[in-house]
Amino acid sequence: MGKRYDTSKERGSITVEASIIIPLSILSIAAAIYIGMLLYQKALLQSAAGAAAEAGAAVWAAGTDALDSYRPDRGMEGFRLYRRIYDRSAEDRLRKIEEYALSLASRDELVKSEGSEAQAVLRDHIICRKLEVTITKYYRIPLGRFMKIFGGSDKVMITAKAVSTVSEPAELIRTTDFIIDLEKKLEDRFPELKKAGEKTRETMNELKDRLERFAD
Repeated sequence: MGKRYDTSKERGSITVEASIIIPLSILSIAAAIYIGMLLYQKALLQSAAGAAAEAGAAVWAAGTDALDSYRPDRGMEGFRLYRRIYDRSAEDRLRKIEEYALSLASRDELVKSEGSEAQAVLRDHIICRKLEVTITKYYRIPLGRFMKIFGGSDKVMITAKAVSTVSEPAELIRTTDFIIDLEKKLEDRFPELKKAGEKTRETMNELKDRLERFAD
């Protein structure tokens, strides 16, 4: 009679392999799903930062404080002329833009954040202003405590940044005219200032000529 084939060892090896492969497969699938959710959160933050930057830039150019439906107020209430020279409500408007950005970033979230912050900064350039909005959120990593044992972090940080130009040519013209008129009145009252102004204009004209020659 032939020898009987013992399949108990084969079944045992299959059980051991399955006990290793199946949990790893489940963890891999779960990690892929979680990474996809974090990528969605990244896109959500980027969209929120872009919308807040555009709305903030439009409101800033209009000279109002309301952030509603991505467009400035239709009325003239609260409108401030010459705000490029001195804008006492700039900080308050920046805080409102930050709150608006966070409210947009909190909509339709798939993963609950452990902390969030937003920063709105208005940067002055030579002929324009740009509004920068940055949103940062922190998300807890599954098995994060296990990562901490090896010196890692149990949270992941996602940041999104958007920039929008504040289009305000009319306000720039008004501010420039105001400065020129003020300069003329001061020069008429104080002749010493007129001499200083003439020297300044000569220096600026020389600088302009040098720039034009360099550009050519």
